[in-house]
Amino acid sequence: MSEAARATHGGMPAPSAAPEGSSRQVAAAELAAIARPTAGQRWIAALLWIAGRMPGVIGALKPAIVFFAWRSSRGMREATMANAARILGPGSTERARRAIGKGVVGSFVDFLTEMARNQRRTAEELLSRLESVEGRERYFECRKAKRGAILVTAHLGSFETAVAEIRRFEPRVRVVFQRDSRLSRFEDARASQRRALGAIESPVGEGSDPYLMWFTLRDALLADEIVLMQGDRVMPGQRGVRVPFLHGTMLLPAGPVKLAMATGSPIVPVFAVKGRGGRVRIEMEEPFFVPSEAPEGWRRGDPHPALLRLSGIIAEKVARYPEQWLVVHKAWCEDGTKERA
Repeated sequence: MSEAARATHGGMPAPSAAPEGSSRQVAAAELAAIARPTAGQRWIAALLWIAGRMPGVIGALKPAIVFFAWRSSRGMREATMANAARILGPGSTERARRAIGKGVVGSFVDFLTEMARNQRRTAEELLSRLESVEGRERYFECRKAKRGAILVTAHLGSFETAVAEIRRFEPRVRVVFQRDSRLSRFEDARASQRRALGAIESPVGEGSDPYLMWFTLRDALLADEIVLMQGDRVMPGQRGVRVPFLHGTMLLPAGPVKLAMATGSPIVPVFAVKGRGGRVRIEMEEPFFVPSEAPEGWRRGDPHPALLRLSGIIAEKVARYPEQWLVVHKAWCEDGTKERA
């Protein structure tokens, strides 16, 4: 890479692939892994179709769906229970781990049901499900810098209501995601939701140029736009940085930190978690800026202090809401996750 290009990335290497995908895309890919890929894809399509026309049916069948998924996929059981062990710690019981695993599968069913229903809902209807917003004042304060903002979330909870809330006071919100052409019904549902909310899609993967996407996002932030991206999983083909995460270590993407270094935009960790009755609580954590210069004592290849700060915030949310974390692969390095070079 040229020195000019390296400087553009705040003294850090440019990403080898585009930023992370959206929670909806990853959730669909994860749910497809519950059974054979083709069977999983058919199941997703069937759930979306039924939920969009007969939502009450999915609610009535949810216990049976969760039971079948849990019993029919050994890989899913082992992965979710391994993740639960890392969340709860070595002293946790098998019963407690199993409860979290089944809870995650149930959250997937809820997630797809809501996606289908949301296609018929307006932004105002989505906002009617909003229970509260924590940290809104801190967010408005950091936006006074007029440097855009990098909203980093996780595959946790339901974020459509949060997007609707953010769009109330942000005219341009870009959602970074990875499109999956194998799930056409799913992709149609997602695109419909984003059009209704007025969000700008920034797709990566499947032929997209990662460097073009990088500069597109950089320019958007410099133009005071909002970029929403995931921070809890490295997508296939991307580099990851190994960081401490609860009771183990995990590969996390460095993209949000690199963008913050290159643009001067603040990182704002944002999570939309479900409470009683399916209502949504938005939790906006303390925004923070990342200096463009490498921190004193930092060595290339080590986790950046800003990434460690971000990973700590995400880990705290996963520990607090483990059943809402939509991950059914083995997420920790010690359990078999391979570092992507």
